[in-house]
Amino acid sequence: MRRLFVLLFLSLFWMSLLPASKAASAVVPDRGNTLIIGVPPHSAPLSFLNEDRTGVLGLAVDLSVKMSEELGKNIVFVQSNARKLEQKLQRGEIDAMVGLLPVNLKNDFSDVLVTPLALNRAILVAGPEHQFSMESDLAGRKVILQRGDTYIPKMLSMGCTVVQADSMTNALNRLVDGQADAYIASSVEMAFHIVQSKKYKDIRVMGGSLERIPMVMMVGRRSGLLERMTSALVRLEENGEVEKLRALWLGRSLYVPSLWELYHYHILCAVALLACVLLATVTWIYALKRQVRKVSRRLIRSERKYRELIEESPDIILLLDENGRITLSNRAARSVLHIAESGYSSLLMDALCSGTSGCLERFVQLIPRNGALRREIVLGQGTEEELVLEVSLFMADLESSPYAICLIGRDMTERRRLDKQVMEMERLAVLGKLAAGVAHEINNPIGIIMANAEIALEDCPEESPMRPMLNAIHRNGERAVNTTRRLLNIALPNSVQYERQNLARIAREALFFLKPRLRSVRVDESFLPEDLPMKGNRILLEQLVLNLLINALDSMEATEQRALVLEGRCVGGRVELALTDCGSGISEENRKKIFDPFFSTKGSKGFGLGLYISRHIVEMHEGEIAVFSQVGEGSTMALSFPLSNESESD
Repeated sequence: MRRLFVLLFLSLFWMSLLPASKAASAVVPDRGNTLIIGVPPHSAPLSFLNEDRTGVLGLAVDLSVKMSEELGKNIVFVQSNARKLEQKLQRGEIDAMVGLLPVNLKNDFSDVLVTPLALNRAILVAGPEHQFSMESDLAGRKVILQRGDTYIPKMLSMGCTVVQADSMTNALNRLVDGQADAYIASSVEMAFHIVQSKKYKDIRVMGGSLERIPMVMMVGRRSGLLERMTSALVRLEENGEVEKLRALWLGRSLYVPSLWELYHYHILCAVALLACVLLATVTWIYALKRQVRKVSRRLIRSERKYRELIEESPDIILLLDENGRITLSNRAARSVLHIAESGYSSLLMDALCSGTSGCLERFVQLIPRNGALRREIVLGQGTEEELVLEVSLFMADLESSPYAICLIGRDMTERRRLDKQVMEMERLAVLGKLAAGVAHEINNPIGIIMANAEIALEDCPEESPMRPMLNAIHRNGERAVNTTRRLLNIALPNSVQYERQNLARIAREALFFLKPRLRSVRVDESFLPEDLPMKGNRILLEQLVLNLLINALDSMEATEQRALVLEGRCVGGRVELALTDCGSGISEENRKKIFDPFFSTKGSKGFGLGLYISRHIVEMHEGEIAVFSQVGEGSTMALSFPLSNESESD
């Protein structure tokens, strides 16, 4: 009887377990068509429980739903703390984790997907007595930071006393209790939700954002979804969905004090300073007016001052007698013409008279009675010291001497040189407009080609032999678009934006672009480091390096030995890159002209704009370019730019 009772009990136990196991098997999602996401339920506004505590809400949750729709998958959320979710991700029970900030996320079983959504680090205070607008204001103060925060060493180095809190809620409670002067929150948005739920009224945000911390996803490597989720995230950003989520969840902020509350002392000081400056200016103007009147009266009383005016005049002033001798000259005339006080300048007379005798008598006849005769003469024509003068001749004193002529001249050498430059710039402007028009017309068919190639790629199976050819069409279309963009940069230089660049990487990519032309050239890039950080525009720097490489390859076409050496280094706060070829070299005469527009040694094969544009790009980046060359022994183009001190990665 006892055995029968035991058997009956065991039978009932197994029968009770059987439906539960079937139900459990029924709720297991189809992993092939379902995206299982782990979310921490207490990380508002990223992820948190709804009012009924039956589901999760938040920015990370909505973003995951949008990404699952882009991937065409169902989505299931698993709620737990971050440590347990990480264990599930390691075992492959979930595909990804969301609602995280990038703190100690490196491991060997998952990859980090950085989203374009970011939270802001800011300074929080309790009460109106504290006024901190930046980190430097906290020096020597007592601040609260969460345990393990990366800001702890920075605050300690500033002499701050750091109070470490176990959580954001604990940190806010300590701030309200007055245990510290300020709390540096790693996410002001998450602090906002806690302040609302706890109904704190005295907590305020001081100053702006100290740091933007991106929201990340941990994607398990077992799932193999990193690439597809990245593509889905890019599409959501392009469609504007990410911006909508940012406006929905991150559009609110804590109370920010007014400008008067923050800077009333500075405003009052500035107003007082402006009043003092205004009073000093009025006093100075009044004193200056009195001084001007005094000087004016003194000039009227003294007739001798006219000689000082003539002497200090920037124009050349000469007085010639009937024999062509210079009887009077001012300082500008002596400096420009290199003549003595009463000397004779045969060079000037030759330029005026062109070797004809009796020219002064002709000038007397040509000069109007109440006017002047204007001419432009060239001294030392054809030499390096050529001087262009614009002169005005008029009769000085007909009663004392019928041939007394006053000459007033102005040095126009620089003006004529600038006129030539303006003409060259006008030609370049026309060329830029033509380049912009050509680029615009080329972009239209290229856009159609790329659009059709993308449509064909979407419809083409992965194993189709046509897919590589379609990819080649799309890649070369992108190259053509970049080429037209560089043409547009010639016409639109004001649209240049500067960011941190790696000059070494740009040089290597330029070598990759020219790989077909480098088959017969030995390239040595062993002296090129991995990183040459600088601040610049990537498209313009690519154009610069490509121009120099193409010139080097063209110079080696007629030589048997073809070698190209790239060397780079960071020294003395500068980034240096040198390109050395073993081509035909550049003569000393041509070296002075290679950066002039439309100067080319290639004949009909070149336009003479490559090195001119290259020098312009270097000047736009506050850099320098130098040429070292020997005829028959090759050339070296040396670039130098300011070193970038920014710490962010390229």
